Amino acid sequence: MDLRDVAGELYSVAPGDFIARRNAAAAQADRSTAKQIKTLRKPSASAAAINALTREHPDLVGDVLEIGSRMRDAFASRDRAEIRALTQERQRLLQRATDGLDLSPAVQREVEETLQAAVIDPAAAAAVRSGMLVRALESTGLEQVDVSDAVALPIDIEDFPAPRPGRRKAQSGGGGNEDAGAAEADDEPGAEEHTESPSERRERQRRIRAAEKAVARAREDAEALDDELDETVDHRGDLEAERDSLQRRLQRITDDLSETRAAERELRSRISDAQRAVREAEKALRDARDD
Repeated sequence: MDLRDVAGELYSVAPGDFIARRNAAAAQADRSTAKQIKTLRKPSASAAAINALTREHPDLVGDVLEIGSRMRDAFASRDRAEIRALTQERQRLLQRATDGLDLSPAVQREVEETLQAAVIDPAAAAAVRSGMLVRALESTGLEQVDVSDAVALPIDIEDFPAPRPGRRKAQSGGGGNEDAGAAEADDEPGAEEHTESPSERRERQRRIRAAEKAVARAREDAEALDDELDETVDHRGDLEAERDSLQRRLQRITDDLSETRAAERELRSRISDAQRAVREAEKALRDARDD
C-alpha cells in the first residue's frame, strides 16, 4: 500500500468522511504505513473545496494557473499592457472557478486567496495541483508563499509543472497604453523592488520566529485534538457495539418474558380447573357419607 496513493484517495473525499476513511485505510495497512496514514491531517473546508475543484475541473484550474506563468513572463519583460490584460483575465477566471461552490463567505474568501497565491507563486501552484491541500494559502506578493505545512505530503514543484502558456504575449499598443496600465502594474507583485533595511530585516525575522512558534503550538494542539477525536470515535464504536449487544440481549429477555407470562396464564387456568375439581370431589365425598 503506497502512502501517496492513499493520501490521494483520502483528499478526494468530503471532509466529514475523512476521519472514518483514514481509520479504515490505516486498519488495512501494515504497522509502519498505518502510523504514517494516521498523521495525515483533515483538510479545512477551503482546502477541501480546492482539492475537489482540482479534481472535478482540472481544465479550469489549469487556466487559472496558466495565467500565473504568463504574468511572470510579463513582469520579467515589464510589459504593462500585457500585465493589465492578464490581470483582467485572471479576475474573470477566479470568478468562474469560485462560482457555484456554495461556500460560506469566509471559506469563499480563503479559496480565492489560495488561487490568487497559486497564480503568483509557482510553489503555491504546485501545492494546488497536488490535490492534497490541508489548509488555505495566502500571499503578500513580496515573499515566496510558505507551503511547508499546507500539503499533506512533501511535494516537488517539478512533479507538478506549471502549464505552458496557451498563447503569445499580446503586443503593447504604444506609450499611451503603457501609461494607462502603469498604476495597475505597480500594484502587482514584483512590479518594483524594495530594499530592506537592517531594522526591517530584524523585525521581519522576529515576526517569522514568533509565527513559527505559533505554528508549532497550533500543530501540536491540532494533532492532540485529532488524536482525541480518533479515540472518541473508537470509543463510540465500542459503545455502539455494546449497545447492539445489549439490545439483542434485551430482545431475547423480552421474548423469554413474554413466553413466561403465557406459561403463567396457562398454569393459573389449570390451577383454577384443579381447584374446581377438588371442590367437586369433596362435595361428592360428603354426599356419599350422608347417604
